[in-house]
Amino acid sequence: MSKKKKTDDRKQLLIRYRIDDKGYVYFVDPCCDEIPALLFGKLMQAIADVGKEWNTRRESKLSV
Repeated sequence: MSKKKKTDDRKQLLIRYRIDDKGYVYFVDPCCDEIPALLFGKLMQAIADVGKEWNTRRESKLSV
């Protein structure tokens, strides 16, 4: 019996971020392997929404 080689078909999406001294988050230089442009655009929009939500909550906590 021969063993079949399993092909690794996973792709990588790298999302780097930084949090400044005030606690605001910034997503920078997303990088990915072979991803359709439409999907990449939707991912970027979702990441931007996460950043906005995070920073909005930070602002409301800081103003209290």
